[in-house]
Amino acid sequence: MGISVTKARILTLFFTNIFLGIHLVTFGISLYTQLWKNPAQGRPTKKLLVAVTLAMGIIGVLDASLDAALNIQVWTTDNVSLFSDVAYWINVVKDSDKAIQPLIGDGILTYRCWVVWERRWKAVVVSVVLWFAGLGVSLGVIAKSAMLKGFDGINAPSLTPFLGAAYTLTVALNIITTSLIVYRIWIVSREVRRYIAGGDRLTYVIRIIIESGALYSVTALVTLLTAVSKSNADYIMGNVLVQMTGICFNLIIVRFEQNLADRNQVVSTHTHSRTPPVTTATASSRRKTSQVHAVPMLNITRSQSSEAKVTDSADKPAILSIDEESSVPATGKTDLSWNV
Repeated sequence: MGISVTKARILTLFFTNIFLGIHLVTFGISLYTQLWKNPAQGRPTKKLLVAVTLAMGIIGVLDASLDAALNIQVWTTDNVSLFSDVAYWINVVKDSDKAIQPLIGDGILTYRCWVVWERRWKAVVVSVVLWFAGLGVSLGVIAKSAMLKGFDGINAPSLTPFLGAAYTLTVALNIITTSLIVYRIWIVSREVRRYIAGGDRLTYVIRIIIESGALYSVTALVTLLTAVSKSNADYIMGNVLVQMTGICFNLIIVRFEQNLADRNQVVSTHTHSRTPPVTTATASSRRKTSQVHAVPMLNITRSQSSEAKVTDSADKPAILSIDEESSVPATGKTDLSWNV
């Protein structure tokens, strides 16, 4: 026997508040990192990422607030039918939140993939098509729910195909786009590992992307299954997905920046703690001549043809950084400067 709408709505309020708390914690840390920590360390603030962080946080708080308002109205008026009245304005706004939040998350994921692939549209054409398809289906869900009459709830026969299609598209987009990002970083990491240190850093970036993508994809997949099976548990999972989208986005920023800060601290400590080597002369060493060979720094550039070029540089070491606002120079070469 499935869970009733009333029980599902009460559990929705409970789980939404739990995941909202996690969302707000990561939201605060993410904003602190982007607006204060990064500028203090000389790293630029990315306005796009700040805007997305704020938008997801606002939607998450709005969705949880509407849940609380709906429960108050239901239990003070003793009108339980409001829980399943899809056309009621609170439910319409909540359905809009459930549609907009994944679209923002999928859009920023596609943008990251585009940046990682050196702004090649061919690499993200499938993701872009899936995103626009999801946009159309989501608009259909909102329009249908606003005009729907009756008290069948979100599992109304006319809404189920749209919900199933929307969740299927977001799951497919996340799996495909995350795989493209990971593949690209892995290819570049393999090519440059011969010339510079830092392959472990790229491995960590890959792990962050895979873990965050898997966390979101699993949540979306469970939501899809509850929607297709017409279980009232989709009220719970739909709200959890709203918060999980923001959580996964914030975790990528927080974990990557924390790893970057830890590495900078280790490098700084190691540099300041170096002492010159002490050599002792022995009978055997006097008969041998020691030679010190200067090893030139390597400057690595990458052309659009995916060939790594290495040139000597007397004063400029090759640095692998990850920057959202990197651009392709007019020369046709691009540095390995991406942001996760």
